[in-house]
Amino acid sequence: MQDNNVIETREEGILLDNRPIGVMDSGVGGLTVLKEITKILPNESYIFIGDQANLPYGQKSSETVRKLTKRIADYMVEQDVKMFVIACNTATAAAYEYLKDILPIPVIGVIEPGAEMAVSASKSGQIGVIATNGTVRSGDYERLIKQHNPQAVVSSLGCPEFVTMVEEGLAGTVEAQVAVNNRLAWFMDKPIDTLVMGCTHFPIIQEEIKNVMGDGVTLIDPGVATARQVRDYLTAHDALAAAEHKSQREFNTTGSPTNFAKIADKLLGTPISAAKLNI
Repeated sequence: MQDNNVIETREEGILLDNRPIGVMDSGVGGLTVLKEITKILPNESYIFIGDQANLPYGQKSSETVRKLTKRIADYMVEQDVKMFVIACNTATAAAYEYLKDILPIPVIGVIEPGAEMAVSASKSGQIGVIATNGTVRSGDYERLIKQHNPQAVVSSLGCPEFVTMVEEGLAGTVEAQVAVNNRLAWFMDKPIDTLVMGCTHFPIIQEEIKNVMGDGVTLIDPGVATARQVRDYLTAHDALAAAEHKSQREFNTTGSPTNFAKIADKLLGTPISAAKLNI
């Protein structure tokens, strides 16, 4: 993607930045975040990387996930992106604070926006979190939720098999619903009124989750809150793309481009092509 110029409008003296936004995930789940960002920032250009060759992140050590995420971040910096969005809860937990300190560009994670959104939505302070084992182990959601509401009661459950189901294209199947039913039965004796889908893969099976939790539980998609944070940051720093800028979107995977595109097409509702990336 070559249109990397930063320009200044003579009439208003406002800086505009047409460089792309870099977005990464361990697989296709981060596309749910990208989808939300593009809804409110349609003029921006994007480079997306799904690290499917190293999936799943949630079963790996924090040190390994940090190294994998930095590797992608370094590549994004080489591509001259203006912002790096970690559209993966596990990678956010392992690498956000570290990368925020060392990268020359702003870094946005998904956990803090999701935690804030959950606290705002919950009336009782009884909040559930479903995530990968790595994110649950980090304790980041509980810590940030309690930071905003010290009286909150947080019930966290690791659901690593949900990631596998989504990556295998099983969303919307009876098999997926049965698996969700079995795993989320854990919440039946917990009086939560809000449930954070603390993995970017999980909004893809939102209907299955809703079928189990019912209308009395508000589902939180951190991707929605993350998109708002991206918009607010770029607006505050005069770094939005020009209104007349022609948006470009580049999709990459470290795994199979065919498998990636098959799921991505369905998720984004538009045909895409993905490139194999060896990093």
